[in-house]
Amino acid sequence: MHYIGIDYHKRYSYIVIKNEKGEVEYRGATEHTREAFEDLLKPYCPGKAVLEATRNWGLIYDWLEEVLDDVALAHPLKVRAIAEARIKTDKISADVLADLLRTDLLPRAYAPSKETRGIKYILRQRMFYVRIQTMVKNRPPPEVAF
Repeated sequence: MHYIGIDYHKRYSYIVIKNEKGEVEYRGATEHTREAFEDLLKPYCPGKAVLEATRNWGLIYDWLEEVLDDVALAHPLKVRAIAEARIKTDKISADVLADLLRTDLLPRAYAPSKETRGIKYILRQRMFYVRIQTMVKNRPPPEVAF
């Protein structure tokens, strides 16, 4: 079994892969494409991966689910080892996530299904448009000077 810690950013992800003994088998950055993730992670199956539940986690989570056995979301506020660290680098974050997953000490966050995320997105859009509509209706009429 391999344990994969992923610290993702806007343009790349930093990945640390450890075996059951905690020895690092891979450490490096990869670009954000489905093919790059598949090519990198296929040799390490069966495996478990973890990433923090921060903004835009859904796309990478879906890619990982297609390749790996188990994908977990780490609760960002409860991962104290990362949140309270004085030195925060991609390497350290991915390393700590992999170790927390390997030792079964990971504070997990709820990961809704792809369908549920789609419904939530539609509802958020509707709320946004209703809010805009209300703002337009409540605007005072323009003062016209002739």
